[in-house]
Amino acid sequence: MKKKVELVHKLKSERGVVAIIVAISLVMFIGFTALAVDVGYLMVTRNELQNVADAAALAATRQLGVIYEDMSYEEQQAYTCDPLLFTAIANDVALQNQAGGINITINDADVVIGKWNGEDKELVPTLNQPDAVKVTARRDGSANGPITTFFAGVLGINTTEVTAFATAALTGQSTSGPGGLPIPVGISKAWFQEGFCDQPIKFYPTGTIDGCAGWHTYDMSPPSAKQLTDILTNLENGTYQSPDTEAGETQFEFTGGTVAAAFEEMKLLFDTMKVLNDGVIDADKDPNTWTTSVVVYDWDDCSNPNKSIAIVGYATATIYEVSEAPEKTIWAVVKCEDTEPGRGGGGNFGTMGSIPGLVEPFE
Repeated sequence: MKKKVELVHKLKSERGVVAIIVAISLVMFIGFTALAVDVGYLMVTRNELQNVADAAALAATRQLGVIYEDMSYEEQQAYTCDPLLFTAIANDVALQNQAGGINITINDADVVIGKWNGEDKELVPTLNQPDAVKVTARRDGSANGPITTFFAGVLGINTTEVTAFATAALTGQSTSGPGGLPIPVGISKAWFQEGFCDQPIKFYPTGTIDGCAGWHTYDMSPPSAKQLTDILTNLENGTYQSPDTEAGETQFEFTGGTVAAAFEEMKLLFDTMKVLNDGVIDADKDPNTWTTSVVVYDWDDCSNPNKSIAIVGYATATIYEVSEAPEKTIWAVVKCEDTEPGRGGGGNFGTMGSIPGLVEPFE
């Protein structure tokens, strides 16, 4: 009888232990469920917020590109933006997207306009000739409300906050459309190792550090002084248009030498183009200068190339002096911070594309 009583007590004691273990296990199970469901939902919402930030930053920066496309170089340099325009665009795009089941509103303070420093990987806020926009999208107490948890409330976590940010910028031009390169000359990549902003360069004669350039016949082969002369004449009279190009893909045929036989046609082209002042082929308003786009070619020194060479980017140059005999020189200056129609993502040679790309967050 005594043993039976002891057995009953032992069973009751074990049941108590089991109940405690079950209770603890249940709490742990709920905790793991909260972790799996709530964290998963948090990550999905975070990704949706990232998409919102990406889209809003790209849209606002694209507006910068559109504005610059309609400006002369001088107008671009003097441009000061109205931040309200870009916050409105960012908000309009964000409101068309959802994160965590609600449409997203962007705080005005979370749209930052400025210049992108590619070396330091940071945005420097400024309204003067900006080239980038950073947007932060939120689900927190300041915008759109925090996310309500499903199970984590059991652990005392009823809401959680999440944010995402993106920066889009106008970067080095990587494409040029038909007619976008109205002079058949390029600058060697090697010259840009010496510095390029507002630095003079000779387009004739070439082959030295002062004249670190080369004349080409676009994609027309074989390259020759005769071919170049014909192209210059046809550019001047409007019967030739430069082809589509893409940095890293397109190759041009370079003629080599100083192409003295084509100098008169070069000067005639300059005399015709400098007075256009149309903001496109002649991107300035000075009747004595010609501002236009030229290619940058993949060459390791300043020697005159005589072969097919890949294009690696684009620069904006202002031809300001053409001297006839006996000097026969063509002087230009490379401009910086110029924006031209085309995609970004190319090398930084002073000319940016008007179609932006994301530069933050980093992969």
